[in-house]
Parts: sequence; structure tokens; C-alpha cells
Amino acid sequence: MADEERRGSTPPQIVGPLREFVKDELRGVYSVTFVIVESVDESDRRATVTLKSDRNVVVDNVPIASPFASDGAGMITPVSRNDEGLLLHTKEPLEKRLRRHGQLSPDGERRFTLESAVLLPLLWLDDDEVPDHEDGEFQIALSSDGPKLRLFDDGRVRVEHPSGNVIAMDADGNVSIGDPANASRVLTEDAVLQDQDGNAVDIVDSGSEDVDAS
Repeated sequence: MADEERRGSTPPQIVGPLREFVKDELRGVYSVTFVIVESVDESDRRATVTLKSDRNVVVDNVPIASPFASDGAGMITPVSRNDEGLLLHTKEPLEKRLRRHGQLSPDGERRFTLESAVLLPLLWLDDDEVPDHEDGEFQIALSSDGPKLRLFDDGRVRVEHPSGNVIAMDADGNVSIGDPANASRVLTEDAVLQDQDGNAVDIVDSGSEDVDAS
């Protein structure tokens, strides 16, 4: 029985080299890699990055992914040097597939390579401060002390300036400008002004050359 088992097994002199061959092949197969941004070319939204595990490994001309990207339209998200993100390595070589729209037949080139990748700069590290937000809120905050655009699922909209002034629209569509603590609603063209006795009041000087200004 022992001789039969030995005859059916792979010889040791083959197992070792075979394992090394598989390891070598897997070293050249990439799925997702943590990287650090070294530079950004804003003209075509490409980045040069280095591996977080090895700064000597550089990958250049990496497309920056966006939640919305189309011909002549899309969302531009700020990406800067030293930002950290993920490289998503594609199964098929990416270069040819970036040249034009539409279907493209697969080829026999090597897949999941280091340089065939898209940058996803879309995560916070454990030490990063996540902007304060409500459930269901869409927010763009350029920095912790910079301007913010906030959209809420109940219809509210806020544009917040570092000075503390806010352009705000409530769920009913009413707009106010200024310090939220004492801002007054913006008057629309159909607004009616009344004095304390309920009498209509005319605007003598709007304070602006724009006759539609409130």
C-alpha cells in the first residue's frame, strides 16, 4: 500500500520548484494596494503614487476615479500630495480600454499588473477627523476650516463659509443669508411687507442697483 501511495504522489523534487513558481506568479498579481499620492496632473486627472509598503515602488499616470465622470461632465474631487488611497488593479490591461468608449475584445496580455490600476482616494484613516454630518447627508468639505456644501434628504441646503455666514434653504424652500443665529429670510418678488399695524409698506430704497435684490 505504501508503494502504491508513493507511486501516486508528486515527487518531492517537483513539489518544491512548483511551489516557488506559483509564489513568483502570485507576486506579480495585484488586486488592491494601499498607496500614497506623490503628485497630481489636473489637466487629465492622473496621479503618480508610491506603495505605502515601499516608497521606492512608483506607479505613474494612474487615472483618478470619480463618482461621476462623463464626456465634458463629472465631479472633480480634490486630490493632493500625501493623500492616501487605494489602487484598484484591473483584470484586463487598462491602457487600451481608456482610449475609446464601447466594447473591446479581451486580449492575452498579463492581467492584474501593478501599473494597470485606478486610484480610489476615498477613505479616512483611523487618525483622520470625519466631518460632522447627519444621516443621509451629502456633504463637500474642502478642509476642517474651509467652506462646506451640505445637502439633506428632507430638502434642506446649506452653504457654510468659514466666517460663520451661511446661505441656507429650509425644507419649505425659504432662503436666509448671514449668521444663522439672527439671519432673516430673503424676500421674494411676491413678498408682502407690513408695518406693525398690518398696513402694506413700500420699499423706497432697495440698497442695490439690482431691482430684484431683496
